[in-house]
Amino acid sequence: MATHPSAWQSVPLPQRHAWSRRQMWLTAATAAQLPDLTGMRLAAAVHLDIKAAVFLEAFAEAGAHVAVMLVNPATTSADVATYLNGRMRVFATDAAASAEACLDWGPTHTLEMGADLTVAAVEHGHDGLTAAIEVTRSGISRLRDLDLPHPVFDLDRVPLKNNVHNRYAVGISTWQAFMSRTNLTLHGSVVVVVGYGEVGSGLARAAVSLGARVLVAEESAERRLIAEYEGYETGTLALLAARADVLVTATGRERVISESVLPLLTSGCFVLNAGHSAAEIALDVLGPGTEVLPHVTSHRPFAGEILLLSGGHLVNLAAGDGDSLNSFDLTSALMVSAVGWASSGAAGHPPGVHRLPPEAWAPSIENY
Repeated sequence: MATHPSAWQSVPLPQRHAWSRRQMWLTAATAAQLPDLTGMRLAAAVHLDIKAAVFLEAFAEAGAHVAVMLVNPATTSADVATYLNGRMRVFATDAAASAEACLDWGPTHTLEMGADLTVAAVEHGHDGLTAAIEVTRSGISRLRDLDLPHPVFDLDRVPLKNNVHNRYAVGISTWQAFMSRTNLTLHGSVVVVVGYGEVGSGLARAAVSLGARVLVAEESAERRLIAEYEGYETGTLALLAARADVLVTATGRERVISESVLPLLTSGCFVLNAGHSAAEIALDVLGPGTEVLPHVTSHRPFAGEILLLSGGHLVNLAAGDGDSLNSFDLTSALMVSAVGWASSGAAGHPPGVHRLPPEAWAPSIENY
């Protein structure tokens, strides 16, 4: 569970909850259009903070039985988990055990950030799901080569999700978390952004606005060219790592910050992750660290020092407050609309990954 709460997290839960519901008006308007979800058993594998409580309650209020799997204790607000456990089932064990327990609970549908439930369904031969909705690019990547027993609908590819939430909100909340936990700005710093998808481009844009000089490490020649047209110097991570004051990864791939990259970093370099999983960083190479500040640990596996943010976990949630209420409201409304559609519209789709059709998410945009 999260430790060292921020100022926002220190606000009593009833006040945070009431303020969140008030500000997430698009989610509320979309929830008001949900069909009767009686009979749906929805297992949600999500990063659990106060914003998640708003959309999870919407499903319960529409009649669904809801179970929540915590995808990462580091991105879970303990008080929110306790509060929701009085309204729905919350599985709070480790991810593998939670996934198996969630499936044993008997869901008909899932809403996932990272595909843990769908992966577990494949591994355990569970065939009781009607449909899944996956919210993240990293989750869709995990499913690419699996023999799926049910249809999975890709919410991350919804244009307003990847072009608004991914491209803008994540970058802003990442650097807010960095600055609030270190009391440092990015002025004069060299920031190396690893991966130039929508999240990486947002990280770069926000860092420049905060005074950083941004370099982009990207394997794709097409994305390197886009980054260059947008004004960034690009190169391989091996070439750029030694120049970084701050190194941030947003690729969705494991061990991108690898045992061959870490020794290249200059002493005192900050390393942080804006992707879904801490596995993007070779944490075993860093070894145990010494806390120098809440959410900042010092590691000396080599000659110099590496400063790791939030244990390598998703920094905006593990060390901060996540995306702002108003920016996340759009993504939350898209999820509400998609689950409402899936209650009947997913029927007849074959197993495999599918684009989420416009009729599944357009109602949330019409409320804007």
